[in-house]
Amino acid sequence: MKNLPIAIFACAALAACGQPEPKQTSQTAVPAMEDTLAQMPGGGPKQQSSTNEQLFRTTLAAFRTAATAGDHATLEKMIRFPLQTAPKWSDEDLRNGTADTVSGKLTEKRFPKYKDNIFSPEIKSALEKENGEEVREIAVGSEDDYYSRLRAGLDSSAPLYEVYHQFPEKDGSSDTYFAFIFGKVGQEYKLTGFYTKWPIRD
Repeated sequence: MKNLPIAIFACAALAACGQPEPKQTSQTAVPAMEDTLAQMPGGGPKQQSSTNEQLFRTTLAAFRTAATAGDHATLEKMIRFPLQTAPKWSDEDLRNGTADTVSGKLTEKRFPKYKDNIFSPEIKSALEKENGEEVREIAVGSEDDYYSRLRAGLDSSAPLYEVYHQFPEKDGSSDTYFAFIFGKVGQEYKLTGFYTKWPIRD
């Protein structure tokens, strides 16, 4: 009988071993519903923060495809008319009265006449190869007169995006350049400005 307490203790221990352990909270549990939605397409602030750049990148890809293929019918739909085609001016040019901000505007009716000047073989080649390309965001609130005038009629809360190319002249004497500027119209980005080293209109 002296061993009875030890036997009782052993039985109690065996009984405890047969019981399931209490569940513990996992450190890798599925996050709360609001966090899960934020990671899903169309849900949460993460999607909203990059919407403008995503829209622009989608437009740029389609624009590049249409331009290099010479698909002017599609390009016309991607342009916000009138399209500014004057050489880019500075604020100093404006103060000195040497900037022409009007004659470079191209209407939809006159676009067919100058489309080959805008989408020349050299420009299409540069777009296709992406040589010397720089893409930059023109922030909302930029005080530069050239960009301020392009913003008229656009979504004022969205940035502009400029696609700039620099490449050698045919004779190799100097570099030339061109740029396409896109602005947000409704829920999509459209081409709203184009400039190059020389005026495209005679």
